[in-house]
Amino acid sequence: PQDKRGLYGAYYVSRVEDVCVVDDVLAVEGEEYDLEEFEGYSMEKDELESVVGSPWKLRLRLADEEGRGMQIHCRMSEDYLDIRKGMNVVGILLSTSREFVKLAAMTDFCVLDAVGGPVWVGDYPYLDKDKFLRTLGENGIADSLVDIIYDDNDYYEEEEEEEEEFYDDDDDSRDDDYDSDDNNLEEGDTGMLQKLK
Repeated sequence: PQDKRGLYGAYYVSRVEDVCVVDDVLAVEGEEYDLEEFEGYSMEKDELESVVGSPWKLRLRLADEEGRGMQIHCRMSEDYLDIRKGMNVVGILLSTSREFVKLAAMTDFCVLDAVGGPVWVGDYPYLDKDKFLRTLGENGIADSLVDIIYDDNDYYEEEEEEEEEFYDDDDDSRDDDYDSDDNNLEEGDTGMLQKLK
């Protein structure tokens, strides 16, 4: 049963597992474009939008320390051109369940260590950016949690190895957008989802 106390919030501390561009949120792996191919892109001159009326979308795959992943989509922006695999990301998840059995919503995500400063990913600015970053600093999320979960130096200096497929080919969660019901967490398995004070 759902808790009847409104929504519960939790931090989702993760890393970028993959970043690419697609023309549709249902695009399969073979229809993904490398972000590097969009050098010089701007929202004002989105060629896809001028032709078909729908803009390019950023596809961002995230995973936390426990391997729990989610895939999000949002309209492509020139602000996203410097996002790279391995960067630290923090957002807020919302659930009607104290155990986060099922997600009710999620906010925009902050890519903390993007070149030039934090980059906010999402179609809608749900968060007060200044207050959110200040709260991360006060709670030690930015300086403590992210550094504890991942050793940045070791991560970036690792030699390239054959990567395991992050999502199974038959995993329907690849094609889910923000409102997917498949982004559920197992009961009691909240891991690094730190409860908001």
